[in-house]
Amino acid sequence: MFAKLALLNLIKHAKRSAIVFAAVAIAVAVLTFIGGLVSGITGTMLSSIIPTAGHIVITEAAAKDAANPLDLKFLLPDSQSLLESLKDERISVAESVLTIPALLVEPVPVESKVEARNMGMMGQGVIPGTKFLSNVRQGITAGGFLPEGKGVALSNRAAKLLGVTLGGTLMVLTTDRGNNPWYQELPITGLFNSGSEQVDLNLFVLSQDTARELVDANGMSREIRLQIKDPNTALALAADLKKQLAGKGLRVLPWEENFAAVLTIVKLLELLLVIIRVFFVIVAGSVITNSVLMTVFERTREYGTLRAIGLKKRQLRGMILTEGLFLGGLGSVVGLLLGTPVVLFLSQIGLDMGSATEYIGFSSRIYPKLVLYDLLMNLTFGTLIAVFASWYASRVSSRLRVNELLTHT
Repeated sequence: MFAKLALLNLIKHAKRSAIVFAAVAIAVAVLTFIGGLVSGITGTMLSSIIPTAGHIVITEAAAKDAANPLDLKFLLPDSQSLLESLKDERISVAESVLTIPALLVEPVPVESKVEARNMGMMGQGVIPGTKFLSNVRQGITAGGFLPEGKGVALSNRAAKLLGVTLGGTLMVLTTDRGNNPWYQELPITGLFNSGSEQVDLNLFVLSQDTARELVDANGMSREIRLQIKDPNTALALAADLKKQLAGKGLRVLPWEENFAAVLTIVKLLELLLVIIRVFFVIVAGSVITNSVLMTVFERTREYGTLRAIGLKKRQLRGMILTEGLFLGGLGSVVGLLLGTPVVLFLSQIGLDMGSATEYIGFSSRIYPKLVLYDLLMNLTFGTLIAVFASWYASRVSSRLRVNELLTHT
């Protein structure tokens, strides 16, 4: 009976019902978007930074407290043997990487009076078929990513600043392990846009063999990078690897520690969005509650008539609560239907955050993400806030005597 009366009343007072319905739907749609954005921040970090640097990194322990952690004396002496010793089913990819500081110089004729442009950058010496540096590999705009293990992959921004182009050459200057200056002219075989200003202006890629030749470090590497099947197990796996490698002077660093500063910034961004979300919930809840109260109080005389012909107090409360349940439930469902496609669309094309996220090391595009828990919470919020408002209004109305309801103005 409550359901039938509630539906009839909602139809009879369609305009006021539509206001409450729209308020709930808009609130849930906006909350769905905000929830997707919050989830997307962490997801974007994991998808843009971690695949590049690895879930776990193994380096020489002495480099941690060194004045110059990139000193060539901190290289792993036999990286291949170390790689072969890392046998664990939780590891999906294990590679050695040789990072070297270098000065990239625009090649100009000796007789030229033009001063050569140059940039100090970090070279990432990797195997040509590396599973890391996904933002570089997927961001290739011209040429290829170290075809046949030859050449240099450089960002379009760096190439423009250096005045070089695809197919040209680049002078790579560095010092070897004996602290002797060394250089090599390498072809530019690939240009890329990583989506991160920090990467584009500070990183170039070359094969690990070429990097070893430049610094006279045959068989050596700077670090071992690991990708694991479940990123959430990084801490546990790192602890096991520390025991396995104890006494070898190695440092095992899971991504939670390696990117502690970035994680702190991400958590602050998430907290800011949560605060915005809570503020919106309060505002939206107030609007919805006010709309429901207005709807109920405008019908006080109608409730008096129903009471006069025999409707009991608990039946009146049940009818009002059922109306609130209908409006809150249906409005929440529509809100999800409005907000979910927007989040799904943005999860494909991304949301450009400008340079705000580039400065902390990952892509300028945030990809919102739908989380089932958030969707259920939004659905519950929209329904409960309408039911709560209806419950409050029903208590006020049911306390009034029949004559007070009939004469209410």
